[in-house]
Amino acid sequence: MTNLVCRWLALSALGLVLFLASCSSMPTGQARPELRPGGWVSYDGKVMPWQEWPAAAGLKPRGVVIAVHGLSGAASDFWFIGDKLPAQGYAVYAYDLRGQGKDPVKEERGDIGSARQWMRDLEAFHLLVRKRHPGVPVFWYGESLGSLICLHTAASRLNDRQDPAGIVLASPVAGLRVTVSGFRRFLLETAATLSPRSRYSLGDLAGVDEKKIQVTSETTHGAQMAVTEHHINSFTLRLLTEIGRLLDANPDAAKRLRMPVLFLASPNDVLSSPDQVQGLFSQVRSPKKRLLWYTRSYHLLLHDVQKAEVTADLVRWLDRKGR
Repeated sequence: MTNLVCRWLALSALGLVLFLASCSSMPTGQARPELRPGGWVSYDGKVMPWQEWPAAAGLKPRGVVIAVHGLSGAASDFWFIGDKLPAQGYAVYAYDLRGQGKDPVKEERGDIGSARQWMRDLEAFHLLVRKRHPGVPVFWYGESLGSLICLHTAASRLNDRQDPAGIVLASPVAGLRVTVSGFRRFLLETAATLSPRSRYSLGDLAGVDEKKIQVTSETTHGAQMAVTEHHINSFTLRLLTEIGRLLDANPDAAKRLRMPVLFLASPNDVLSSPDQVQGLFSQVRSPKKRLLWYTRSYHLLLHDVQKAEVTADLVRWLDRKGR
């Protein structure tokens, strides 16, 4: 046997060993989603925190609300409706988004591989909650970034018999008050391709001082984040680009909705203007849709002076099943 053949066989054997070793570390199959006391398991095995505010003990809930938080938020942000809705017969569930401040993998905070991961997480969580409450209508409540996730996930589930019974888009991100020029957008997308994990604060990109941004009638973004343990200071270009793509696809997603839709909005919202919110609302083709304005509030409706009014309107809408 020639030296060349021997060398080739040795390399082939080494390659086979490395291949088998890599196979042993590959997932053997798709993860099985599961609700656990310490954290829920999503479609790909990712384990994330979640919270539950059950209806009164021993009573079957009239409905269930799954709440999805915003950028740099957490499931705990929904404590107010978690306190109020169970007394009205509604159970509330909320989970922490991957890539946000409660992600157990710290290096992944502020980053996301694809917005599709957020959507698949919501689908998986929704099916787990439905399984726990068979025959009970399940509604989605998305706040800010959560509104984008709910909107696009609901649009992708068109005509699915396990669709949510209705969706609530609170402080909907219908567009951005601060416009980004086409050239600047091109530069950002190019940078995201070349260096997707580069990080920037929202203030850096928008050219504003985040500490002065009003998020409630009494507090600024800076003051709010100073007392928020799950605050994230910066986000990857990849995550910001994924959010931008969702925004671009908003009109198409809105046109695909057929389930009842409730918009809860403020004309003082720092992200989207009233015209942008009204424009997105007009594109929703659901025969059952409603838009409510809260003129004394700002972006964080459930933390502002009208939170009791917001919650009362929400309960009335749930009672009517979106009518």
